[in-house]
Amino acid sequence: MAGIFQVMAYGVRALDRKEIDPAFMTKLAKIATSEIISSKELYSDWQRAAAGLLVSIGSHLPDLMIEEIFLHLSGSNSALPAMVQILADFSSADALQFTPLLKGVLSRILPVLGNVRDAHRPIFANAFKCWCQAAWQYTMDFPSHSPLDDDVMSFLNSAFELLLRVWATSRDLKVRTSSVEALGQMVGLITRSQLKAALPRLVPTILELYKKDQNIALLATCSLHNLLNASLLAETGPPLLDFEDLTVILSTLLPVICNNDSKEHSGFPMGLKTYNEVQRCFLTVGLVYPDDLFMFLLNKCRLKEEPLTFGALCVLKHLLPRSSEVWHSKRPLLVDAVKFLLDEPNLGVRKALSELIVVMASHCYFVGPPGELFVEYLVRQCAITDRDKNDLESSKVNTGVVSPTELRAVCEKGLLLLTITIPEMEHILWPFLLQTIIPRAYTGAVATVCRCISELCRHRSHSNSMLNECKARADIPNPQELFARLLVLLHDPLAREQLATHILTVLCYLAPLFPKNINLFWQEEIPKMKAYIGDTEDLKQDPSYQETWDDMIINFLAESLDVIQDSDWVISLGNAFTKQYELYTPYEEHSAILHRCLGMLLQKVDDRNYVRDKIDWMYKHANIAIPTNRLGFAKAMGLVAASHLDTVLEKLKAILDNVGKSFFERLLSFFSDRHRAEESDDIHAALALMYGYAARYAPSAVIEARIDALVGTNMLSRLLHVRHPTAKQAVITAINLLGCAVINAADNGASFPLKRRDQLLDYILTLMGRDDIDGFADSSLELLHTQALALTACTTLVSVEPKLTIETRNHVLKATLGFFALPNDPLDVVNPLIDNLITLLCAILLTSGEDGRSRVEQLLHILRQVDQFISSPVEYQRRRGCLAVYKILLKFRMLCANGYCALGCHGSCTHSKQIDRTTHGNFANLPSAYVLPSREALCLGERVIMYLPRCADTNSEVRKISAQILDQLFSISLSLPRPVGSSFSVDIELSYGALSSLEDVIAILRSDASIDPSEVFNRVVSSICILFTKDELVATLHGCTAAICDRIKQSAEGAIQAVIEFVTKRGNELSETDVSRTTQSLLSAAILVTEKHLRLETLGAITSLAENTSSKIIFNEVLATAGRDIETKDISRLRGGWPMQDAFYAFAQHSVLSFLFLEHLIYTLNQNPVHKGDSKGDKASHSADGQIEDIQLAAIFALTAFFRGGGKIGKKAVEQSYASVLTALTLQLGSFHGEASSGQHEALRALITAFQTFCECVGDLEMGKILARDGEINEKEKWVNVIGDIAGCIAIKRPKEVETICLILTKSLNQRQRFQREAAAAALSEFVRYSGGFSSLLEEMVEALCRHVSDESSTVRCLCLRGLVQMPSIYICRYTTQVVGVIVALLDDSDESVQLTAVSCLLLVLESSPRDAVEPVFLNLSIHLRNLQTCMNVKMRANAFAAFGALSNYGVGAQREAFLEQIHSALPRIVLHLYDDDPSVRQACRNALQRIAPLMEMEGLITLFNAPCFNSDHRHDYENMVRDLTRQFAQNLPSRVDTYLASTLQAFDAPWPIIQANAIYFSSCILSLSDDQHILSLYFTQVFGRLVDKMSCSADEVVRASCSLALSLLLKSTHSLQWRAARLDRVDSIQRGHDS
Repeated sequence: MAGIFQVMAYGVRALDRKEIDPAFMTKLAKIATSEIISSKELYSDWQRAAAGLLVSIGSHLPDLMIEEIFLHLSGSNSALPAMVQILADFSSADALQFTPLLKGVLSRILPVLGNVRDAHRPIFANAFKCWCQAAWQYTMDFPSHSPLDDDVMSFLNSAFELLLRVWATSRDLKVRTSSVEALGQMVGLITRSQLKAALPRLVPTILELYKKDQNIALLATCSLHNLLNASLLAETGPPLLDFEDLTVILSTLLPVICNNDSKEHSGFPMGLKTYNEVQRCFLTVGLVYPDDLFMFLLNKCRLKEEPLTFGALCVLKHLLPRSSEVWHSKRPLLVDAVKFLLDEPNLGVRKALSELIVVMASHCYFVGPPGELFVEYLVRQCAITDRDKNDLESSKVNTGVVSPTELRAVCEKGLLLLTITIPEMEHILWPFLLQTIIPRAYTGAVATVCRCISELCRHRSHSNSMLNECKARADIPNPQELFARLLVLLHDPLAREQLATHILTVLCYLAPLFPKNINLFWQEEIPKMKAYIGDTEDLKQDPSYQETWDDMIINFLAESLDVIQDSDWVISLGNAFTKQYELYTPYEEHSAILHRCLGMLLQKVDDRNYVRDKIDWMYKHANIAIPTNRLGFAKAMGLVAASHLDTVLEKLKAILDNVGKSFFERLLSFFSDRHRAEESDDIHAALALMYGYAARYAPSAVIEARIDALVGTNMLSRLLHVRHPTAKQAVITAINLLGCAVINAADNGASFPLKRRDQLLDYILTLMGRDDIDGFADSSLELLHTQALALTACTTLVSVEPKLTIETRNHVLKATLGFFALPNDPLDVVNPLIDNLITLLCAILLTSGEDGRSRVEQLLHILRQVDQFISSPVEYQRRRGCLAVYKILLKFRMLCANGYCALGCHGSCTHSKQIDRTTHGNFANLPSAYVLPSREALCLGERVIMYLPRCADTNSEVRKISAQILDQLFSISLSLPRPVGSSFSVDIELSYGALSSLEDVIAILRSDASIDPSEVFNRVVSSICILFTKDELVATLHGCTAAICDRIKQSAEGAIQAVIEFVTKRGNELSETDVSRTTQSLLSAAILVTEKHLRLETLGAITSLAENTSSKIIFNEVLATAGRDIETKDISRLRGGWPMQDAFYAFAQHSVLSFLFLEHLIYTLNQNPVHKGDSKGDKASHSADGQIEDIQLAAIFALTAFFRGGGKIGKKAVEQSYASVLTALTLQLGSFHGEASSGQHEALRALITAFQTFCECVGDLEMGKILARDGEINEKEKWVNVIGDIAGCIAIKRPKEVETICLILTKSLNQRQRFQREAAAAALSEFVRYSGGFSSLLEEMVEALCRHVSDESSTVRCLCLRGLVQMPSIYICRYTTQVVGVIVALLDDSDESVQLTAVSCLLLVLESSPRDAVEPVFLNLSIHLRNLQTCMNVKMRANAFAAFGALSNYGVGAQREAFLEQIHSALPRIVLHLYDDDPSVRQACRNALQRIAPLMEMEGLITLFNAPCFNSDHRHDYENMVRDLTRQFAQNLPSRVDTYLASTLQAFDAPWPIIQANAIYFSSCILSLSDDQHILSLYFTQVFGRLVDKMSCSADEVVRASCSLALSLLLKSTHSLQWRAARLDRVDSIQRGHDS
């Protein structure tokens, strides 16, 4: 709603008068008023928006808007306050249209005014204020048409009285303030008499409000100002207030100024308004009572009450320019009052006083000495420092609301204004300002003073008059004092207000005060110094700017003294320096520069006594406990030593001897008085520095003996027993200075070796260590400073003669290289330390080695020491390491390039002769190849692979530096000579082109840091690939493990990418050994990396290597590594998975390598591992069994991974090599079953898993089920059957593969390993069944099977035989003769299982073999079968009987008689086994009898064999059948009965009880039924006796029962009498045997 009204109000305001529609405006007005009166809520957002619409309407149609509002101005209307507020807004928006309507408004408002509630009174009071402001504006615009007629005045007087007497005294502060604000606007409209009457009540009411906050104070002051204007400045009549009446008002207003003058107040705009209103009030009073007001203000100043004094000074400053003529006669009074306040401590008062002084000066209040007093006051305020601020706060001085900084700024500005804008002040300022330069109290104001002096000198053209004015006054400092003071104050180039620049400017202007010849020198030199410090921001970038600037100051002094050439003036300057020691505290750095200035001056003085006195003075006033003071003093002594070395050394020796007397006391003081120890440390530190700087500045011609004395006599060691950090730093600096002195002497042609240099190095390394003894623990920052200095000193010492030994070099490196790992903070300390360390490494390189080889060795040693930081996971360590390597290579390149000395200087330098003499002296007559190193010595391959990953670093600076490192390496290598006969085959032109490309990349990196890092890296790698020699490439590839294992992911990826690039472009150059070692490196990296992505990338590099080189070597290395892992690790529990499995996946998924890898795995599996007792060949082939087996096991795991993770590509390769894969797995199934039989089951499980995965891969699920069911069964017959089942499954589902598989298996029968031959035979014996479609291969298979029936493995013999008989029936007749021959041979086999197989196979063959194939071996078969019928093996007996019966088919013709003989020989055994324990034997015997019966031509036999009892398994039926069969034999074959009986009697000793029983019964039947006396006489006694024995001795029940039955048969027979007699005789013989 509010938004809608706002838009409507804006639209109405934007209308032109001609566009106004009164009717529409009336409608809008009613809508707005209805919205306003619809809610009791007072003036919410939407009500204000509706009111704004009414105001907009009133701007066009005021009468319409007023009429609409007047409708709601009754006293009982709740919308009355809102309507009044609308009228107030309208009067503020359009005073000219509202004022004519004022009478009507007042006439309706006044009647209800008395009933307004307190909550609404502020609205009404604000409305009266707005209406009065509108009336004032109307009167100002139309002075001739006053809207204030009598009625209006009457209304206003009534309202004024109500507001004054009732509302202004309300307890509600808001009502009071709004009423006073309204009264302040009404006082100008009411009558003068009413105003006078109201003043006694109105003034206190207004003043009461000043006790409140600032906002209320502003309202009160505005009302008070209006009241003062109405009361004092009326055009008619005298002022209504006397000055005595005004004092209360003025006294109230003065503190208001103090509270509202500062800009630091949160309400600065409001405070400034209040401040201005107060000043307007004072100005109004001043117009009426100027003298009274002046005295009032002076009296307030003299009271020294801070708020009143501050306010009075502000008013005076404000009124003085406006009342200067009125107050002209009162100047002395004002000056005295200001003098009275010069010692006021309050900063606010001092600020106001300073501003007043400037105003007074601008109006010529100051003449003569009083003016200098006020100038001095301003200078003193300008000299306030931050330290003074702290002192003021600590002393509890009331600083007011003004800060010291603000006071100082005001005074500086004021002093400059006096100098620049007020010409009358020139005679006061000059030369008085020179006095303010010297005093210590004014040090902080020197910049401003110098600026003022410069301005004065610039405006005054007569330098002679200036000089005369200075000489005319005795209180002005002399030029030497000024020069000494200003020179020391130059120390800080970054001091506030550009102090150094202003001092230099002043010196130029004051040059006429100095000796005449100095002017030109200063005119030339000072601009150079000003230029150096002109850009402070640029200056800050140089960490050594302060040292440089101090040196410039000292040089400026030295050259000035040289120009002056006035010994008296110089002596006077030295005295000035001496006097000014009191101006600086020892803690100030100015004190240090003062020491140096005096030292330089003494260097120019020839008077030795003077020098000695000043040295004593300096030592007396030098606080050596303060490091800066101590250093400055030491440098001063060094400067003096340049001309007075012996004098300085005498002083130092005296100091040292004095300390030495209490040396032991010092040791004891460590336990009693730490202060004395610290004091001694300070003295020793100072002495060390003084010795150092004395050596540094002393003449080179005489320094050697002094240094030898200092170092050689161990005098320096007395200075090493310090513990305080700053003392350590001092001693280290001293040692560094000694080294610098030796170097300077060499530069000046007086070279000499530094004695005990290694001992000094050891001192430094000891001093830079952390020392926590006796409370002297170094802080981290101090320790870093100490270490930075120590590195600088080490650099200096290793740069002097003699050369470093290897032991010293290693000691220094071990102690310092760890600084590369320092934390990054604080940068301003650590970065210089790292720079110093790099400089040290460069110095070690440059000053070590005597020929090319030794220098390269130094280089490589240092670089290898830094390698740990190059590959650090911490970014700043990598950056530091790369920067160090780059700078070291730069130095090394200088050594190898023409035009550089061994210390790295370009062109002709002071080192050249020395280096030529010491370094190259022995090589002058040798070719450069002997002096310069060879390229091979650089070990570029090793170095490149170390830095190449950094080219892909996450940090852009590291990437840039590493690229520069590679550029330097190859630049150096191309500049080095090639050894004679080297195999360096790189095209030089191509190499320089690649190097140029690399430099282009570096240039891009320097100019554009936003370039894609990957593109840059690719270009770097391409260039390096060209620049490499073959040996360097090989070394890089061999060393890639660490690079790939880099802890920065992007760097590791870059290393992998580089390896791929190298092997892709130049892999054809690698030998087999190179490929093997590279593969090992890559595999090591793949094992070490933990991130899966990086491992896969590494494996990608291996596949690339295999693709571009000899894949067989890579495959062998992978399998060998996998085999070692399997042997030594639990690969199933490796964190992150087994890397080798990922390698197998990578090969399997590679479009080119998958088929090659699969072929290699098959080849590996087909290699014959040698097992103990399982070799057909020479026993010498047993070597390396374990390795072969591990590799084969790895190949099994590889196959599993191949089948499982090869994807579409791997599956395609498997399908293409189905036959070879299957046969390999089948053969290994045999091998690993053999291993499992000895208790090693893990390999078999792995193979089964691989086989099952293979089945899943090719979709042979049925074969997988077979393996899952019976795969791990270790019984030979069963696993052979499993292989047979697998072969049968394959033959059915993949008939096209059978021929290839059979061909491979046929050849596999020749394997050396027995289990593989067995597996091949098992599979082949099954595949023969399905060989009908490839007759050409069948012959080869039959030949191989026949050949291997003589295999040493019984299983192979069995399986081969089984395979021969399982060939398709259409082919069996072709090979029957061979098969039968094989069977005959195997029937005599020593292994029973082979015999069983042969008999079983014979049964199969006899069913379909032609007669001509069997006849040659017919009898032989019969004999063999008869022999096997007594075998203990049940199956053997059954098959032998069955086969014997099958032979009956061939017992015809010429073979009949012979076969009948075999029948008769075998018939008793067949009869006996008709009731064998095994049912299969029984059935085989029945079948045999039924088949041979026709050949015996006995009709009764056929009938008997067809009877039911013949096939019965009951004993009774068997006995009846035997009795009947015996009867047939007795009747039809009486001549054969004795033969049968003889054979039967042999069965009495058969191993089977049932057969013994059968033989007993059969023999008894023959005897009982036979009538042949010959048989009876021959066998009766024998059988009877055997029956008796068996009956009495046999343990088997069936035997005893059969004996009983047999005896009964014999006793019942017709020959029983003979049997009885025989029996009685037998019984008697038995009894006699027992009796005896």
